[in-house]
Amino acid sequence: MKQLEIELSDAQNSMLNARLNREFYKRCSSDIIYHKIDEATTVQELEAIAEQYGFCDIIDLSAFAPYSARKIMRILTRAIYQFPKIVGRINYVGSYGGYERLLRKMSEGDWECVRSLGLQHILSTENAKALGGFGLELCKELWEEANISLAAFASLGGCCNGLLFDSTDYKDYAYLDTIANLRKNEQIGFHPKGCNTFESVAYHEIGHIMDAVCHFTSSETGKRFLEQYSAEEIESGLSGYALTSPQELVAESISEVFSSSTPRKIASEVFAKLCEVYQSS
Repeated sequence: MKQLEIELSDAQNSMLNARLNREFYKRCSSDIIYHKIDEATTVQELEAIAEQYGFCDIIDLSAFAPYSARKIMRILTRAIYQFPKIVGRINYVGSYGGYERLLRKMSEGDWECVRSLGLQHILSTENAKALGGFGLELCKELWEEANISLAAFASLGGCCNGLLFDSTDYKDYAYLDTIANLRKNEQIGFHPKGCNTFESVAYHEIGHIMDAVCHFTSSETGKRFLEQYSAEEIESGLSGYALTSPQELVAESISEVFSSSTPRKIASEVFAKLCEVYQSS
């Protein structure tokens, strides 16, 4: 797919870099946030929590039942409290459909949409339209080429990145089939140990966000570190899917560490190295 080329002034680039380097400010303990999430009875109350504490630019959980939305909020809280810098890479949180509607508004020059993302001083109307159109093409390509389900991360240069979740109701047979497939894939080693839940898929996508924050797999440090593992070691000690690319190796490692009470050697080592790079970034 062609690359999007948008010309920004030095001042606009400076503001974009500041946006990418945002860090979550911990105004209270995570236990307080978890308590508020558990006490919330509506999706609107959950969205208000995310907005109040600055989890992302836009959160739209309207496509989810409260039970599902509560899971998403707990996942976000755990990840953001452990890695506050990831908020600079999470602009939109919600459903696939909601994200596509947001991108379509951008492609049509909806300036309120641009303002809601905090891009009014970074993008011109024409640049916003170009970004929205490019994002729609990217999403179409992603949805067609991959069997996307449960969660995904769509990267649009930090301007309109999306952490996306499947809005399928938890009682739906399609969801139950997906979970059954996750359990089967864990059993045969295609996914890591303990990674057979909705949460584990979400943490895998957060692994991609962490990789983007640290520039891990694109750096010489990351490349050299990951090269120490042979294909046989990765397949037997992490997962078959981790073999597909260095980026997936990192995401699978994050998923196992977050999802398993006893993460194995490769996952633990990759996670530790990623944390080291994160702290120095």
